[in-house]
Amino acid sequence: MPKSGPIPLPPQRIRDLDSWLGCFTNWEKQAPLAGDRRSLGPARCRALLDRAGVPTPSGPVVQVAGTKGKGSTVLWMESLLRARAQPCAATISPHLESITERIRIDGIELPEAEIIDGLRLLHPHLIDLKQPDSDAPTFFDLWIALFIERAHQAGNRWILLEVGLGGPLDSTCAIGHDVGVLTTVDLDHQAILGESIQEITREKSRIATAGKPFIIAEGTHSDLAAEIAVSHGAIPEVISDDDRLPPSVLFPQRLNAAVGLTALESVAGVKPWTVDEIQTATELIELPGRLELLSGPPPLLLDGAHTPLSLAAFAGCFQSYCGSVPGALLLGMLQDKDAISSLAPVAKLIPPPSIVSITVPSPRGLPAAQLANIIESLGIRCQPLDEPQQGLAWMMQKAAAGVPTAATGSMLLAGWIRRHWGEPLH
Repeated sequence: MPKSGPIPLPPQRIRDLDSWLGCFTNWEKQAPLAGDRRSLGPARCRALLDRAGVPTPSGPVVQVAGTKGKGSTVLWMESLLRARAQPCAATISPHLESITERIRIDGIELPEAEIIDGLRLLHPHLIDLKQPDSDAPTFFDLWIALFIERAHQAGNRWILLEVGLGGPLDSTCAIGHDVGVLTTVDLDHQAILGESIQEITREKSRIATAGKPFIIAEGTHSDLAAEIAVSHGAIPEVISDDDRLPPSVLFPQRLNAAVGLTALESVAGVKPWTVDEIQTATELIELPGRLELLSGPPPLLLDGAHTPLSLAAFAGCFQSYCGSVPGALLLGMLQDKDAISSLAPVAKLIPPPSIVSITVPSPRGLPAAQLANIIESLGIRCQPLDEPQQGLAWMMQKAAAGVPTAATGSMLLAGWIRRHWGEPLH
C-alpha cells in the first residue's frame, strides 16, 4: 500500500475481498526484520485502534507465539472455555479454506457480513489524516485491528491471539497480554526469524512481559525461552503434559492441550478445569488440517506439516495409519521451506510408501519436479505430477482402492485438498 493516496472502500462481497486485501503490504512474506520494521513493530496497528476509538479488551488476553502448535493451542483453549460456557474471541492464521476462519467468536467463524461491516467501520481511520504521508497498516495490522474491534462489539470475553510468525513485532502485540505462550519452536521462516532454533526462539520469546506468566511447551528450545522470559521479568513455566487429559489425546495435540490448560489457569482467579470439563472440550474440539482424518468417502489422512518436527510427528502417525501395508503419500511444499531437513522423517517410513509430488496451488509453491528431486535425494522414489488435480485424482484412486492415503507438506495444500476432497473428478 502506498504511503499516500486514497484507500478504496472495502468491497460489499466477501468473494471480492482478496484483491482488496492484496493492496496491503504483507511484511511477514516480503521482508526480513529490518531496522525500519523493528522500529515500528505493532505501532501501526495500535495507532489504527486508537484512531478508530476501539478500547483495549477488558477480558483476559492470552497471546500465543511459536512455530508449530499455535493454532491448535488457541483452538484447545477455545474448546476449554466453551466447555465452561465462558465467552471468548479467537484469531488464528493462516486460514485453510476461507478468510472467515481467522476470526472466531465463541467457536463460530465470524459471518461474512460482519467482516465487511467491521472493515468499513475501520476504513475512515486507515490513514492518519494529520500525517497523510505516514505508512498505512499492513494486512496483519488491519486484520488484528478488525479482530479486536469485532471482539469488542461482541462484549466482554476472553481474547485468544495467535501470533503471525514472529514475536514482539507482530501486530498482536498492539494490546498487552495477561499470559504469554510459546509453543514448539522449529526451523521455519529462517530468512525472517533466524537460521537456527536458538535465534528463532530468542525472537519469539521476546513477547514475554514483566510480571506476567509465560507458558512454554517443553522441547529443545524451552530452557533458552525460560531464560529469556526471566530476563524480561516474566514468570516462565515449562509444560510437558497434563494427566487430566484423556488417553485418547496423543502427541503433539497432548502437548498443545496441556500448554493451553496451563495458560488459562495462569490467569488470576481462574479455577482449575475438572476432568469432566476437559473431556467435554476434547469432544468439542475440531482441528482441521492437523493430522485430520477426512472420513470421505474415500478416507484421507491430511496434515499441514512443513517443518522437521511436525513432519516427524506426521510420519509417526502415518506409520501407525498404514501399519505393515505400503501407503500412498502426496507431498507439496512452499519454496521458502527447508524441504531436505523437513522431509527426512519420511525417508524412514517402512515399508516405503508410493509418493507423488505436486506444486502447491500458490505463487509460492515449490515446483513438483524440484520437490521430487529433493525427495529422491533422500533415497525415496517420487513421481512429480504437473497439475494439482492429477495429484488429487491419484490420491482418490489409491484411497478408493483401500490403500492408506495421506497428504502433507503445507497448510495451503491442506486447505486446497479440503476444498476438493470427495468432489467428482472430471
